[in-house]
Amino acid sequence: MAESPRLAYFVAMKEGGSYLGGLLLTDTSGIPLDFRYTEPITPTKLQSLLYGKALESHLKEEVIQKTLLKEIKGAPDLFILQPAELAGGWNADIRCPVLAVQKTQDAPLPRAGELFRASQREVLLQVTEGAAPLRVIFANSVDLPAQDAAALKLLEAGYHMDLAEPLDRVTAALQALVHPD
Repeated sequence: MAESPRLAYFVAMKEGGSYLGGLLLTDTSGIPLDFRYTEPITPTKLQSLLYGKALESHLKEEVIQKTLLKEIKGAPDLFILQPAELAGGWNADIRCPVLAVQKTQDAPLPRAGELFRASQREVLLQVTEGAAPLRVIFANSVDLPAQDAAALKLLEAGYHMDLAEPLDRVTAALQALVHPD
C-alpha cells in the first residue's frame, strides 16, 4: 500500500520589525507529523537599505523557508502556502508542487472529486459533496501533470480534513510564540 501524502503548511509573517516562519507537516488527517519554526529575524538597517523591496521575499523564501525545509523530518508531497504568498510569484526551490488553498463561496461543482480549471494556474476542486469548492492556486513552476497529481492528493486528504485549516494553526502557533500569555 502506498504511503499517505504528507502535506507541508508554510507560513512566514512579519510581526513588528521582525520576520518569522513556521512549517507544519501533517498526514492526510491533519495530524501533525512535525513542526518547525524560526525565531524572529530582525533585519539590520543596512540590510533593509541594501535589499530594498526584495528584503521580504528574500527572508521568506531564501532564509526562513529553506531553513525550515532542511530541519523538517521527511519530505513533503505538497507545499501549501497562504494565497497572498503566491500572488507575488513564489520562486523558492522546492522539490514538490507548491500551491495555495483557499475556501470559496462558489456554488458546488456537480460531484465530489470534480475539478474545474479556471486558468492555467488555478483550479476549483470539489472536495466534498454539496460544499463550496476549494480554490487551488499553483506556483508558476508546477506543470499541468503535476497539478493533476497534486489535486488527487488534495482529494485524498480532503476526505479526512479541512485542507485550509492547518494554515490557521501555524499562524496561531507563531503568534503564540511572539506573544505568549
